[in-house]
Amino acid sequence: MIRKITVFLVSIAILWGGCEGTKDSTGRTTEIDFIFRARYDDKPLVRYQRYDYDTHWVDFFRFNAYMSNLALIRSDGGVVYLSPIEWVDFTPDDARTDTAVDVAIKLRAPEGNYVGIRLGYGVPPGLNAKQPKDFPAGHPLSRENEYWIGWKGYIFNKIEGHVYLNKDTTLRAGLVYHCGSDAVFREYTFNLPIRVEPGAPAIEITFDLKKLFYIDGKWLDLRDPYNQITSNDFNDVVIATKLMNNFRSATKVTQP
Repeated sequence: MIRKITVFLVSIAILWGGCEGTKDSTGRTTEIDFIFRARYDDKPLVRYQRYDYDTHWVDFFRFNAYMSNLALIRSDGGVVYLSPIEWVDFTPDDARTDTAVDVAIKLRAPEGNYVGIRLGYGVPPGLNAKQPKDFPAGHPLSRENEYWIGWKGYIFNKIEGHVYLNKDTTLRAGLVYHCGSDAVFREYTFNLPIRVEPGAPAIEITFDLKKLFYIDGKWLDLRDPYNQITSNDFNDVVIATKLMNNFRSATKVTQP
């Protein structure tokens, strides 16, 4: 199931990118599809399904995220900015099944060949300093439930589920990862050939939660209660930092 998101800022995004060049030799632009997908161990993420994790089981029932500063990289190093902020929700409450939905976004870009893509994970500082009331209804940043009043900033992503430490229900603990604050905002560049032309295939961006929690060659130890939740203390971003630092390893970008 693909959920299509209306892009409110396409025209702004084209102007936003003008400073660093948004035209190829033809000067034409065209729409290109971006499809975001959620996976666990390279398979579609399914809510409440128990997955192997180290010597335990885990399940997940919520995964959503803000993606920002979407841009294409030209062969001369120039950056073509496409959108300042997008909202991707893989587990919406009104989903027809428990399988994570694919989120499709249409953006307009100058036709031509590119050598990479840049993605921002979270809400960049300039926008993170604002509040939902600063945006019109329907804007990605107008969502009250994604704003952290105590931290005066947005929740960059939500990953929620459970860990079954004995592979049964005798030792079940909740997993709550709400990453936020300017300190953990990240941008990553992915090098790959990208074609923007009428009829070009979609750019596919896949997040694998198994890879996200496998950090520097070992599992995040979920036997430790400290690792089961991101702290509510504004000054404690240890777990959030580990996850946001590892999102690049958990991301695969392709254009078939």
